[in-house]
Amino acid sequence: MTSDPRIAQAEALLESFGHEIAHCRRVRDLAVSLFDQLQPLHHLGFDERAILEAAALLHDIGWSVSGSKHHKIAYRLVKENEPKLPGFTQPQIELIATVARYHRKSPPSLKHDVFAALGQREQLAVEQLAALLRIADGLGRPHLQLVKHVRCELATDRVIVHVHALAEAGLHIEGATRKRALFETVFALPIEFAIAA
Repeated sequence: MTSDPRIAQAEALLESFGHEIAHCRRVRDLAVSLFDQLQPLHHLGFDERAILEAAALLHDIGWSVSGSKHHKIAYRLVKENEPKLPGFTQPQIELIATVARYHRKSPPSLKHDVFAALGQREQLAVEQLAALLRIADGLGRPHLQLVKHVRCELATDRVIVHVHALAEAGLHIEGATRKRALFETVFALPIEFAIAA
């Protein structure tokens, strides 16, 4: 998907854990597509795109240890495997781990040491990237890789995501709808999903 060698390192790390590789790659594709199409909302750049791409690839590696709290385990595993991601700086790896940690359950909060330790700019980036990752992960349910692509429509009062799926589009939309709260909080816009013709 990209010629960025940093992403090849994240791909290799994902493969070393060997869990739900196809799902993680599809979530990555969807997350990056959302990032690119919604750039007028978040105004983030090339490095943040790479952080999101790596976090999406690695968001489920915690399952290799346990399904329970796998998002928190993913944070720890990304940090422990920092030497396998030499293209990223230490602060970038912290952001990758944190975005992966917030792909489910509680939203980023100053009550969490991991999030509170970041600067304000980094906190905002984590919120925005985690919001996109949650939507992509929701669209990736139930791990069948049936969503081929999305088209975002940015209206003045909402975001509409048109979902192109081979089958079960309603199921994928239901998954994304359940995970939209962080997006709507961070971007102060409702997000809706529609089955593309």
